[in-house]
Amino acid sequence: MLVQIRKDSLINAVQHVLRAVAVNSPIPILQGIVIYACTEGIILTASNISMTIQYKIPQDDVSTIVQRAGAVVIPARYFYDVIRKLNNDVVVLELKDKLILTVMSGGSRVSLCGMDPNEFPSINNGELYSCKRMQINNLIFRSAIKQVAIVASTSETRPVLMGVSFECDNNSLNMIATDGIRLASQTLHNQNNSNDNFKAIIPAKNLFEISKMLNDDDITTEIEVSGNRIQFKANGLKVQSALIEGTFPSIKNVVPKSYLCEILVNRIGFLQAVECVTVLASESIIQLVVGPNKLKLLSSTAEIGDIENEVPLMEMLGDEFNISLNGKFLIDILRNCDCTNLRIKYAGKNNPIAVLPIDSDISTLFLITPIRTHN
Repeated sequence: MLVQIRKDSLINAVQHVLRAVAVNSPIPILQGIVIYACTEGIILTASNISMTIQYKIPQDDVSTIVQRAGAVVIPARYFYDVIRKLNNDVVVLELKDKLILTVMSGGSRVSLCGMDPNEFPSINNGELYSCKRMQINNLIFRSAIKQVAIVASTSETRPVLMGVSFECDNNSLNMIATDGIRLASQTLHNQNNSNDNFKAIIPAKNLFEISKMLNDDDITTEIEVSGNRIQFKANGLKVQSALIEGTFPSIKNVVPKSYLCEILVNRIGFLQAVECVTVLASESIIQLVVGPNKLKLLSSTAEIGDIENEVPLMEMLGDEFNISLNGKFLIDILRNCDCTNLRIKYAGKNNPIAVLPIDSDISTLFLITPIRTHN
């Protein structure tokens, strides 16, 4: 292997694949990055078994030049630290002796002991066999992940709840997540009109990492599902994730069919008020009291104090109500809503509160279960 590449291009590629490096893995090779040089360019790959990330830097004979093909697995963290500290804009990577990578830049020369790339888990570089496909705009997809995946469970007692359910039906994709207390659902439109149908549960933590890498808002992400894995491709980036086995719970009987009261509030004003009262909320429990033209929020902690805040209502339809919620859970939802105003629907003291962004072209629903109190 002998390649010449701009330092900033190499750092950008390494930063992408580092997200999949298994730092504490008992398998040493999973703590490394595969560097593969070929006529098409340089391909970097990292994997933690659950997720594999591959990033391609195309050869252009200017900023990236491949003079000799080859491949090696090198320690990810050492390689990243080395190239970050190089003070020249051009980096030369050369593999002379078996599995010894030499990194040269300016007056610097570093040799790193590598591992056999044939022992590294492979990523499918061809088309997934018998796969289902769809395309989603990056900006929309990234926003959906942020809003939906935030409510996925972090407890391993029910693995399916640690994932986000993808349900593709003709030209739409419904993303659903829940931790048993909160639920988020969002429907996106399929841009390639493939009419493919599929169901899959993707680990929420993998989706968060994917969303951080989808920086170009103007392009689309291609999604392919086959067997027990899902693949995301966008602009030189390829990510494969394992799927969670099991059946995601149905939400048909969870969403209330009718409501006793609906209110309209400004999201930022409501969020600031919830954040304020949650400061003194014992066990994060806050109380929402809805009356004519105003929403009152209350909380208290014994021997410390209590707090009260009011939010003006833009609209109210139905009866007054009083309900208690987990303030921190509500804050997570409000912070990740991409909207100006919210419609909050009350269906009774034992039913979940529904939160709906109203100035969005995308169908979004959040539910949060109330907390029973003595008040």
